[in-house]
Amino acid sequence: QAASYDATADFQTLRNPGGAWSYGYLSSAGAGYALTLFDAAGASVWAMSNYSTLGTPAAFVNTGAAVNGVAQGQLALHPGPLAFGDVAILRFTAPTAGSYAVTGQFFAGDSGSMQGLIILNDDATHPLQMFSNTTDASVFAPLTLTLAAGAHLDFAVGNNGSFYYGSTPLSVQINAAPVPEPSSTLLLLGGLALVTFVGKRRRAG
Repeated sequence: QAASYDATADFQTLRNPGGAWSYGYLSSAGAGYALTLFDAAGASVWAMSNYSTLGTPAAFVNTGAAVNGVAQGQLALHPGPLAFGDVAILRFTAPTAGSYAVTGQFFAGDSGSMQGLIILNDDATHPLQMFSNTTDASVFAPLTLTLAAGAHLDFAVGNNGSFYYGSTPLSVQINAAPVPEPSSTLLLLGGLALVTFVGKRRRAG
């Protein structure tokens, strides 16, 4: 069955991962890529209990009035202080194999210069899309991916040397169409073959 996922509407702080979404950060500015899941949850924020500077890195939804470039109701990521590191990450993990259509965008957010990336299965050296400085025009290009169950897609915000004023809103919507099971495909092909055969017999008669 087709399924839809909305990062903002699905945001919750009871579990991490929570459904198809998880929240964390990449601590290193080096070549290694390994997501560390946030372990500290507030009413509307995920952060790290033993690694935090001014509450960052973090993933949160603004439940109050617009502040620091984040409108009420917007989901945002904020990287941490390590220059060109401490990347804040929103991760989508495919629950089943299928075709996934991805839409959304990064926004300008606060006044700091932040980088936005879309990364498939930890391949940060070849991001699917990259915005060197997020603006309100940082809309994702049309993106449809065939993903195996458990494959993951990261929406990442990193600092360009300074994490100050780095609150960066984003929206992500994903629509999934599962790949038919082999047995279903065989049944469909068999049914089509039968219809074709019956049609030919009728014309022959």
